[in-house]
Amino acid sequence: MPKAEKASSSAGRPSGRAPEQVRGALLQAAREHFLERDFKAVSLRQIADSAGVNGAMVSYYFGSKQGLYLAMVDELLAVLASDLISLGEQENLTVVDFIRSYSKLLHANPWWPNFLIREVMFSEGEVREAVLDRFAKVFAPQLLANIQREINQGHYREDLDSRLCLLSLMGLTVFPFLVGPVLQQVVGMELDSTLVARLAEHNCQLFLHGVTTTP
Repeated sequence: MPKAEKASSSAGRPSGRAPEQVRGALLQAAREHFLERDFKAVSLRQIADSAGVNGAMVSYYFGSKQGLYLAMVDELLAVLASDLISLGEQENLTVVDFIRSYSKLLHANPWWPNFLIREVMFSEGEVREAVLDRFAKVFAPQLLANIQREINQGHYREDLDSRLCLLSLMGLTVFPFLVGPVLQQVVGMELDSTLVARLAEHNCQLFLHGVTTTP
């Protein structure tokens, strides 16, 4: 229930537009601003102006700027939830499963890599913990366990560190999406669905077999 229900009727009640339309407009405006700049750089007035509502609407629906931010984070993560959960529910999540599935997920949600890095690396407190809880622990343990199992069974080299392998795997998979806007200029490639599929298969082969020819 909106927090302003406990206040007087003059405390910024919405008028003219349906409540869900106003709330949705604020969330959309928050996405536009917060995905481009960090929390401190965005003002409530900017968000309200973009949403076409009075600034009091933020307090009415979300209680505060942080309340709006966390609601936006929850909504963004909800977009990813089913795909991430489906990955995390695979007891034997393989490297190939991860690369193919996560590449498709990143292509469908191009805002995610930069947002994740910003929130995990450069944020702190409630927002950082919310992002970590919903993401980092979903599939990483299963993937790490699979890599270690492959090492133990002799399918991967015994001198490999499974944790370092996981870091390398994440770098191979995520980095192209972090630099997507410059790919065209640097290597003459556009990160469309066709290239994403080719890149996923390339990364699978590169991770599993390396780049050198067999002696």
